[in-house]
This record gives sequence, C-alpha cells and structure tokens, in this order.
Amino acid sequence: MIKAALVQFEPQTLQPAHNFERIAQFIEAEGEAADLILFPELVNTGYVEPVALGGPITVDVPDYGQALWQACAELDGQELQHMVELAAKHRVHLVLGLGLRDPLLRGVMRNTSVLIAPTGLVGYYTKVHQWHNEKLYFTPGDRIDTWQGPGCKLGMQICYDSRFPELTRIMALQGADIITNIWAGSGIDGAAVADEQLFVHRAYTRAMENGVFFLSCNRVGVQADRRFLGRSCAVAPSGRVIGALEHDREDVLRVDLDLDEIAAYRSFTGIWTDRNPALYARYLSPSRLPD
Repeated sequence: MIKAALVQFEPQTLQPAHNFERIAQFIEAEGEAADLILFPELVNTGYVEPVALGGPITVDVPDYGQALWQACAELDGQELQHMVELAAKHRVHLVLGLGLRDPLLRGVMRNTSVLIAPTGLVGYYTKVHQWHNEKLYFTPGDRIDTWQGPGCKLGMQICYDSRFPELTRIMALQGADIITNIWAGSGIDGAAVADEQLFVHRAYTRAMENGVFFLSCNRVGVQADRRFLGRSCAVAPSGRVIGALEHDREDVLRVDLDLDEIAAYRSFTGIWTDRNPALYARYLSPSRLPD
C-alpha cells in the first residue's frame, strides 16, 4: 500500500524563496505519514504571464523573461538540496513541479516535474506539450521515461500532457504503475467553473485506458485575471475515484494506493491481451495515404 498526499498549493509569482519555504512546511507536516507527496506545476515560480492568450503581464519587473529565469531553480542548487534533505529525513518520495534552469544552456528554461527519493534526486521529466504562452519561455522536452518510485514504477506528466493519450500509453508500456499529472489549470476569475469534474474526467480516462493509478494535483490561487481551479483527484486503474477535493482552496488530498488493483483490473478486462499494435501501426504511419 502506497500512501500519497497531493498538496493543492498556492505559489506566489516569482517568489521562489517564499514558495520553497512553504513547500518545506508541507513536507514536514505530511512526510511522516506519506510515501509520496505531490506538488503542482511551476510551484517555485508561479505560472507564466500572460497567464492566458491576450492577457496582461501583471508582475512589475523590467524584463519578465529574465525575472522568470532568475526565479527558476538549478538541479545542483541549494533549494533542491534542501528538498533532498527533507526527503531523506522523512523517508518520502517527492514530485515537484519546478521551473528549472537548463544545466548546460544559460538562459534556457524547462517546465519540469522532478522526482526526489530518500536517497536523492532520481530524475526529472520536461513537459513535452506546452500550453499557449509557455512556449514563449520554456524549451519543450523530447523524452518519455519512467522512474523507480516508492515500491512502484512512476511516470510523470504536466497539465496539458494529459490530453495526449500516447504519453500515458508509452509510460504504461514502460511499466508505470502510477502516473502523476501536476497542473496549473485555471479559468477566468469570478466566472462559474464550466466543468466541476474536469480533472476527474481526464484522470478517469487515462487510468482506465491503461490500468494505472492516475494522480492529478492542481494549484490554487489568483494570478492576473485567472483563478486556478484546484480540484485535485486520484483515480484507480478501474476508474474508481479514490479521492477528490471539490474546491479551489489550499488543501491536501490523502489517498491509499493498493498496487494489487492494477493486476486485478488488467487481468479482468484484457486491455493488454486484446491490443493489436501491428494493426494500429498501419494507420499511424505518416507514410500511409488515404484509400
């Protein structure tokens, strides 16, 4: 049994010192009971501005792009080293959505999901599918991997990635038991939420298609004219909703993940034995012409 805690967190824009201090507080509070703790997308920097197409830059800085780079973390920096120390102290795995400076290319930034184990930094995933204005600042990833988690194989995604079923399928084919998707999903501040179950729908679909646990951790708070929607959730391989927060306030969703449910669902449904990859490949080939 894996005990996971999804921290529905409100970062402050371009305030990494403040954000890492509060991240540490949540780890201290949850670490003794949890095996895995998740934090949302860009939890150290806040989301990019403009938050939405055509929106304003509301941060009062001379050069927002450079300010964002300054706010990003470094893989070998003190901020991540502190996270490693906390993971070791509490014997817990951490999934952190971080803006990272590229370790080789000065001024290049990555929107990443970082996995830290009690033994140290395991690896990081760079967001492949970038939403709207993220493309102005971040260089996309070009790798899909899975990593060793707390008694499981773990795949990491970020926000918009969930709309691309190939990503989850590839991670499942690599042996992933749990997929973590960290968000900065928002809507217009003051407007009604169009779909209260949006994050559950997406997690449910990806979980059932592959027979994996899908953990969806979204941020909260207001930035510019956008309100981040929260509503973090966790879904079992069968599509059963294990837990969900039905609001957009800071909170922690705590769930238990029984890995035996993966084999039970996959062996019952036949979603792996009934696949026909050779047939699909004929239609997915870019050289295939319409009949």
